[in-house]
Amino acid sequence: MQQALFRLFVFFLTAFLAIQVRAADAPTAPAAGKGPMKVLLEVDSSNQESWHTAIATTNQIMHVVGMDNARVEIVAWGPGIKFLLKNSPYATDIQSLSNYGVEFAACGNTMKAQHLTKADLASGVTVVPGAIGEIVKRDHEGWTQISM
Repeated sequence: MQQALFRLFVFFLTAFLAIQVRAADAPTAPAAGKGPMKVLLEVDSSNQESWHTAIATTNQIMHVVGMDNARVEIVAWGPGIKFLLKNSPYATDIQSLSNYGVEFAACGNTMKAQHLTKADLASGVTVVPGAIGEIVKRDHEGWTQISM
C-alpha cells in the first residue's frame, strides 16, 4: 500500500514539474498597457476623404491619448502616395504633425513606379523601401494597423 502511494506521489510530482517547466518556456505576451500605444494608419487611396480621416484620426490620438503615450505612423502607397506630395492639400498638416513626432512614410516602390523623388514629397515625409514591408514590420512589432 505504501509503495502504491509513493508511486502515486512521484507521478503527481513529475506531472506538476513538467507543467512548471513548460510554463517557464512558453513565450509571454507583453502586458497590456505597457509602453506607448503604436498605431499605423495605412493610406492607399486617392480619395481625399481618406486623407482627411488619416489627419483627423491622428489629431484625435494626439488630443485624447497624447503623443507622450502614443506613436503614430502614416504610410502611403499606390494611389495614396498623392496624399504625401508637397502639393497635397494636407502638406501643411503633414509638416505640422511631423513636428509633433508623427511619422509619415512614402512607399519607395510606388515612388519609383510613378517617377517621384524625395523632392516631390511634403516636408516631414520619409521614404521606406516598400509599404507592404513597412506594414508587415510594424505588425510584427505589435502596432495596431488601421486602413483609411
